[in-house]
Amino acid sequence: MAIQLPRVRHRVRTGLATLLALLVLAALGSASATAATSTPRPATAVAATTPGVVGTLSTSSSSVLEGQPVTFDYSLPASAVVSNNWIGIYSNPGCGPVSQVEDCASTAYNWVTNGSGTSSFSTSGLAPGSYIAYFLYANGYTWLAQPVPFTVTAAPGTLSVQNAVVTQGQSLSFSYSLPAAKVLSNNWIGLYSNPGNGPVDQVYVGASTTYNWVADASGTSTFSTAHLAPGKYVAYLLYDNGYTWLAAPVTFTVQPAAPTGTLTAEESTVQQGQQITFDYGIPAGQVNSENWVGLYANPGCGPVDQVSVCGSTTYNWVTNASGSTTFSTGSLAPGNYIAYFLYDNGYTWLAKPVTFTVTAVPPVAPPTFKAAFGTGLGDPQGIAVDAKNDVWVTDSGRNRYQEYSGTGRLLHSFSRSGVGRLNGPTAITLDRAGNVYVADTGDNRVVEYTAKGAFVRQYTTGGGTALSRPQGVAVDTAGDLFVGDTGNSRVLEFGPTGAYLKSLTSGLGRPEGLSLDASGDVYVADSGLDDAGPDQVIELSPSGTVLDRVGGSTSSSLGGLSNPGDVALDASGHLFVTDPDFSMAMEFNTDGPYLNEFGAVGSGELANAMAIAVAPDGQIYVADSGNGRVVEFTPASAG
Repeated sequence: MAIQLPRVRHRVRTGLATLLALLVLAALGSASATAATSTPRPATAVAATTPGVVGTLSTSSSSVLEGQPVTFDYSLPASAVVSNNWIGIYSNPGCGPVSQVEDCASTAYNWVTNGSGTSSFSTSGLAPGSYIAYFLYANGYTWLAQPVPFTVTAAPGTLSVQNAVVTQGQSLSFSYSLPAAKVLSNNWIGLYSNPGNGPVDQVYVGASTTYNWVADASGTSTFSTAHLAPGKYVAYLLYDNGYTWLAAPVTFTVQPAAPTGTLTAEESTVQQGQQITFDYGIPAGQVNSENWVGLYANPGCGPVDQVSVCGSTTYNWVTNASGSTTFSTGSLAPGNYIAYFLYDNGYTWLAKPVTFTVTAVPPVAPPTFKAAFGTGLGDPQGIAVDAKNDVWVTDSGRNRYQEYSGTGRLLHSFSRSGVGRLNGPTAITLDRAGNVYVADTGDNRVVEYTAKGAFVRQYTTGGGTALSRPQGVAVDTAGDLFVGDTGNSRVLEFGPTGAYLKSLTSGLGRPEGLSLDASGDVYVADSGLDDAGPDQVIELSPSGTVLDRVGGSTSSSLGGLSNPGDVALDASGHLFVTDPDFSMAMEFNTDGPYLNEFGAVGSGELANAMAIAVAPDGQIYVADSGNGRVVEFTPASAG
């Protein structure tokens, strides 16, 4: 709106002398009066402040239909052009700068900054009736052109809403009527968000939220509000599948329904990197493939009023009537958060929100470099430590495996021909009897040897399917062998005599290194599926249920993994993971929180770190493939 100048009212005191003077002036006649009132002001003052009626203002539509824009053509001499000239619309009669002074506020206005052009106004906010447009100077009320009257005529029909406020899910009904001449089979009522949407100026600006055809001269049209997010809306009755108004628009409000579902957090406080799980439930009628749970910073974010106010920090789809959904908190900074259970990819609450807190992980010093050994290794890919603290290493570049003492002295080198010959070996492990199992990756099998290196058996199929580039092996206390069948996205279990037992597949992409804990849970270094899946360590129960995930959905500075190669556990429950892409190893708690990283710099700097193992005495050994060596680290607790 143009800035409104203050009204100035002067109190006039009229005494006897003044009255006599007025009578004398009246007797002088109209000629004298005209001469007195037309005396010009100084030319400089006129040019500076009041150019007068020097321009033109016109409209080609002296009568417009309600909702249609009205357009004015204008022109000015250059001397009258200033940046805050303006055109104001006023009701007529009874308002506007009739005497070139402010009388009331304009109904609408536009700035006019050029010497000529057009200026258009929406009439959507103007009630049917008579109006007048003034072309005014310098944000004031001096006329630049003769005013132009025009009329806004009412749309031919009527539209009304039976309930201007409805609860989401309730029906919404509109009554309408039209003259017979306007009845068509493709007249329609469209609902739009309000303000700022819909055919405000009787032209298309965006798709309606929903619509109904209305083919009769009068009647009612009913809409479901189940899919309308809470908020304000406007309904338009429109002509012939187009956008010409048949009636004045009607506004209404959808208020949120009380949520009928439930959402609960299994933990109210978690350390950064731990998973947090939410249990949920909703009635069958609200199940939707795009229902979702979103996590937001708290306070100040999230759909507090069931409308979007900012993006979620992370989210999961929840497609069932009940169940649980789990999030990693590795990418969440320590602080307070709130979880919302929301409907159909929108912001309508399905349950009351749940708050939770992410706390920082207490600092843990990383392992420190102790020694390096293995001169002559071509490409160490797998590593294991036996009960005597001897270190076993596969040398993929020379198709062999070797045994070293814990101090790095070479004890034995095993290189076999015939059926026991290796082709690009990777992972290695030992059972309690000292038998050695090697992932013979190049030949798509696992080979078992005695402690002295004699061939025992090979594992080539599982569940009727041939192994494909296996890169992980581990043996439990019962003597069962677990194989990371990388190319088939599964972990296989075989009995002590080589019989196939079962296949674990839940959540796996490209399983590589394996490790087992005392309870038989399997930890899998999973590098995702075709580099598109999550890069993380997955904990599986002996039956194959996913129990936990470590290192997924985080940045590298917070323990984010990129194609993890191997995983190992120590006696305290800490998890060690090699990351060849980052050429380092990382330490986690087994329930998720990232603790530290090591081997990235200094004497123990790693290059393409492939495999990792923890000795009974707690020492950590890494197959440093890029440097052709084994690197030994001492944990901080032992330093």
